[in-house]
Amino acid sequence: MTKTISRRQALKTTGAAVAAGAAISGFPALTRSAQAKKFLKPLVAGLNAKEGDPTDISVRLIPGILREKYDVELDIQIHPSSTLGTDVSQLEAVQTGFIDITSNTSSQFTVFDDAFSFVDLPYIIPDWDTGERLFKSDLWKQQSAQFEKNVPVKVMPPVGAGGHRMLWNNKRPLQTPADVKGLKFRSTRSDLVIELVRNWGGNPTPIPWVETYTAIQQGVVDGYHVQAIWTFLFKMHEVLKYATEVNASFAIQFQVLNANTWNSMPEDIQKPFALAAQEAADIANQKDRELEDFYKGELRNAGMEIYTPTKSEFAKWQEAGQKVWTSAGKDVPKSVVDAAVALQTSS
Repeated sequence: MTKTISRRQALKTTGAAVAAGAAISGFPALTRSAQAKKFLKPLVAGLNAKEGDPTDISVRLIPGILREKYDVELDIQIHPSSTLGTDVSQLEAVQTGFIDITSNTSSQFTVFDDAFSFVDLPYIIPDWDTGERLFKSDLWKQQSAQFEKNVPVKVMPPVGAGGHRMLWNNKRPLQTPADVKGLKFRSTRSDLVIELVRNWGGNPTPIPWVETYTAIQQGVVDGYHVQAIWTFLFKMHEVLKYATEVNASFAIQFQVLNANTWNSMPEDIQKPFALAAQEAADIANQKDRELEDFYKGELRNAGMEIYTPTKSEFAKWQEAGQKVWTSAGKDVPKSVVDAAVALQTSS
């Protein structure tokens, strides 16, 4: 695992102090006062989002909610923008306990367990309403339990990550999949994502997010399949020109806490932590939903050309995309797919 900074350094860089007598590597100490319950060991969060992004906010708000609503003092030292490592190394680090919290797109976690691979089936989540129903559904709880059984983490409430991904490139407008042929696209390591790009006629290349700008700039890839908020905030519009609203993949930021960290919390802190994390996620999701169109506008103002397919053109994107369901997605249990599809029309 690539480590760019030690846990001790991570704590120092944010000025965290551990109370006397509490070992950094041991279980957190719990002290009580007349005013509040205190969890003395600071938690380290290594996030890929920039400070102020909804996915960053969903973690950053937790201590304040705990303090104000539940009389619990708990410190989270947040390191945004992948400063503690690459996408992969942070996902591995939260399992070993090098860091306590991380988040990334659901597709990045499929190499550890396939419980949430269904959310990357193209066109399985058609809109925000469906996404928010999924986040609080029995299906999500069921799949969380499966994931936790196989991976040493506690699944935290999910957060949308900018709505639907858009297909970006710096070569030409893409009205239908026929226009994609020959273009190279950065992808995650998910088989579903890789197959989707191939079905559209592109050449997928797995590249860590932090290396994507340079990869596009140097011609290693011509574009990617990413949501508008990340494209703008990471200044990707400087190396991209065209986008198509294919609306195939609704981006979900999957958030997890190290299992030992969770288990070391007393019950009277665990319960408030879970409630605070859910409230923070709700706030972040509302902001994220509002910002999707805003960032599309900002990108247009920056000179990006964003194309919305006609009904017949969209059908071609969807037809090619949904072929993934019976190829790379064939191992997703039918019961899971049926439950997810049912959420599309639930009220």
